[in-house]
This record gives sequence, C-alpha cells and structure tokens, in this order.
Amino acid sequence: MASRPVTPGPITYVKVACHCGLNEFRAGFLTDQLPISNDLCHCNACRHSSGQMAVYHVSVASLICSDTDEAFHVDGDGCKSPGGDGDLIAYRTSDDALLFHYLGKPKGGEGSEKGRREGGFWCVAAGALERTEGIVKVGYHIWVEDTLDGGLAEHFRTGGAKTEQLPLGWHANAFPPRDPTPSSKSLNGSDDALYFACHCRTLQFKVTRPDAQSYLPHSAFPDLMHPYDTTHLAKVRNSEDVKWWLRPLEAEHPAKYFSGHCACEYCRLTSGFEIQSWAYVPRANIIVESTGKSLALQEAQKDEVEEVKEALERLGMRDDDLTPKAEEATMKDRTKGLRQYISGPGRYRESCQNCGATAFAWQAGRPDLICVAVALVDEAQAGSRAETWFDWCLTRVSFMEQALSPKAVEGIVVSMKAVELEGRKGTVQEVVALVDELTA
Repeated sequence: MASRPVTPGPITYVKVACHCGLNEFRAGFLTDQLPISNDLCHCNACRHSSGQMAVYHVSVASLICSDTDEAFHVDGDGCKSPGGDGDLIAYRTSDDALLFHYLGKPKGGEGSEKGRREGGFWCVAAGALERTEGIVKVGYHIWVEDTLDGGLAEHFRTGGAKTEQLPLGWHANAFPPRDPTPSSKSLNGSDDALYFACHCRTLQFKVTRPDAQSYLPHSAFPDLMHPYDTTHLAKVRNSEDVKWWLRPLEAEHPAKYFSGHCACEYCRLTSGFEIQSWAYVPRANIIVESTGKSLALQEAQKDEVEEVKEALERLGMRDDDLTPKAEEATMKDRTKGLRQYISGPGRYRESCQNCGATAFAWQAGRPDLICVAVALVDEAQAGSRAETWFDWCLTRVSFMEQALSPKAVEGIVVSMKAVELEGRKGTVQEVVALVDELTA
C-alpha cells in the first residue's frame, strides 16, 4: 500500500530517516493542522514491541520518496520490490494494528468479509523526523493504567489523559494484573529476580539482585552522572573504579541498579523514538530464561574464565565465587533470538529478531556492563518503572543536549525534579520555584 494525500490543502513535508539510512522518505502533514498535538502511548503492546517506556507516533497525510515526488510504497503495492521502497519489516501487534500502520476496523463490523476494513491510517515514529518543533507536540498520555505505576508519565508530566485521568503518583497496588504471565509475581518487589519479555516472547530473561560478580565490570562514568560536554575526561574515565551502577552507592549490600532516560542520536534513530530508558546491569546478572545461563552477546575466548578468576582475586574474592552460570556463559555462543545492529565503532544494539523490540545496548570497551531496556520489564511484578529494583536518575536526561525536541526533554527534567522533591518533602520555597518552572 502506498500512502498518498487523502485530504486537499497545503502539505508540509518533513524528512524521515532511520540510523542506517536504508529507510528515507518524506512525511506530509496538513499545514493548517500544525503543530499536531498527539499522545504518548503507554500500553503493554507498545512498550513490549518497541522496548520504549512510551511510544510516540504521529499520523501523516502522505508519504513520498526522499528524492522524488513519487509515493513511498511501504509494503510493496505498486512497487517493483516486494517489500516496498525501503527496508521496513512489519510486525502485527494486535488485530487492528501493525507497528506504524493502523489497519482500521472490519468494514460492516465483526464477522464481515475478511480483508475489508475502514478507518485505517499511517503513522511515523516522531523520533525519526528530521525536526519536530512546529510539527508535533506531546499533548496527553494514554493507556497509563497498563503500566501499574504511572510509567514514564510520572517522569513527564505534560498535558493529561485523553479519557479518565489518573492522579500523579498513582500506583496500582490494589489492582490485579490484567494479563498475568507465568513469571508474574506480586507488586511488592520482594522477589530475587525481575522478569522481562518482548511482545512476541522470543526474548525472555530475568535480572537478579547484585552479587559478588556485579562488582567485576569496569566502566567510565555515564553521561547521566557527568555530562560529557562539560566534564574533564580524567574524571569521566573513573580511575578510582567506582561501581556506580550498584545502588545505593557505597552500600555494603546494594540491592538496585542505576537507571535513566537517554536522548542521544544513537538511541533516537535506531529506535525511532526520542527517549530510550535504560538500566545498567552486569551481564552476569542477566539470565536467559530458555537456558538458565547468563546473557551472551559475543563469542567468548577459552581463556576468559581465567580472566574472570583473576579479576575476582584482585577484588579479594575466592575462586569459588565464580558460579557455574558465569563460567558457562563465557564459553557459549550468542543468546538466540537477538538481532544485532552496529550503531557505531564498538557500539552495539540488540533487538528481538521477530517483533523488533529494543532489548540491550553494549560497548566493546565494557562488554560485561549492559544497558537493559526497562520497557520490557514484567509490569505485573513491580510496575513498569520497577522502582524496587532500579534507582532512577532524577536530575538529568542523558545526552539531553542532542535532543530533537529540547522543550520536551526540559519538561522531563522538570517533572523528575518534582518527583525528587516529593520524595524528600522539599521546602515551600523549592515547591514555588518548581511550579514556576513547570508553568514557564
């Protein structure tokens, strides 16, 4: 099917592209309807099929090729290539929708002739737009109740709900999960493992609480803690080997992992969305459900077991602290079901090879500390933010200077300040100053 203008009137075109450039086209918007006030969707299907805490799509009037005025064919209809003009892969998230394409309802109601539908429309992921200012803005949140704890809406307090509104700080402690999975526990967060899955459940894994092996990785500080554009490189390098991903910092027995939101160009263009939410978790603490072994993202060399043992000795730990699961993980092939994308020199993104959900990001320079997509967490166990497991950075969005929509990112930062202020019961003066920021 090709998307063509269906409503007369002036059209404003904006370039759309992914990170690798295989999919480039122009999206047309009705000029007299700009800027479009659209929703952030928090539903379970969107979160688990994308790997994003909230999905931000905007409907288009037309799609045309980037270098001509011809229609851009998405699924091959009228195009020489069976797959269309680009390299997009369809995944059906429900009876009524494909990712990127709302199919519409069956024409004549349920039970009508198969294949006949009406009311369908195409959307693009807002993060893939070349510009958003004056084109689209976040107006409200929808399906927040699916998160069971407010999700990203708690960290981005813009607009409201399209239908019945939920109060800030809402948490569904009294709500049973709508669609419990075999791995679902309670919302009390007291379990020793936190479960994750993509929408199609090709990827299923769990994260365990910090243990001796959680101290083994070495990593520079992230931009979340020390902004790279203003911090001296010597400090960023973390020469004192602070285990900053374990929280609380300096705790004798840390029970959480550091997490936060990112607005970098890598995250935006590889996912199509402006904000990617990550938790920093040691690879040894990510256990694949199908194998019971640690996540494996690269083929390991046979001498890596000895390297791990030497690292344990440097930390003053015994060789027997190297558990069988870690030893097995260093000797096996890559975890099945993952599709790898090289986003830059030594930078890798891992997603589900079936539904496409973003799952992990990692770097060759720190292969044993993994960024895990928080959106895949089993919300029925601990809520979508899983705050009994993750210590969220509430002072900054990573690489916020690269944000496509600076105002939106500023809104997230101010909203997170409100969350932090509420948590510690700030002074009246602080509350007044924050209200001024929110209404500025």
